[in-house]
Amino acid sequence: MRVRREVQGVIFDDIEGEKKVLILKKMDFSARRYRWRLLKGGVYSSETDVEALQREIFEESGLKNVKVLEKIHGYRFVFKGVEHMVSCYLVKADSEMPVKLQKSEVSDYLWTTKEQAIRMLHWNNEKDAIRVLEE
Repeated sequence: MRVRREVQGVIFDDIEGEKKVLILKKMDFSARRYRWRLLKGGVYSSETDVEALQREIFEESGLKNVKVLEKIHGYRFVFKGVEHMVSCYLVKADSEMPVKLQKSEVSDYLWTTKEQAIRMLHWNNEKDAIRVLEE
């Protein structure tokens, strides 16, 4: 079975003493509808996880000068005969910076509370990653 390495970011900022999380509305091709998601993308063979995550953050949201803090979560799943190995990282960003969405993949974004993000996200693995912020 082919294996695809991926990175995912729990991108957050402290806004008025509360942590806010960036979630993106991305196409779920298997369901043919948009869903709220955490930012995620593939890792090229020449990249480290951190390099891939910084690249994906810039590509999908236009955010620069983000700080990848630590790996907080990991999970695997199989989709269409490919095993996806996802490493999830905590990422500090500045919510005041303009977000420039990659329109081919992302239709909307929202800086929201951890609790609201957990309610809005579809996938349990992504909800689990957000829960790390509660600790």
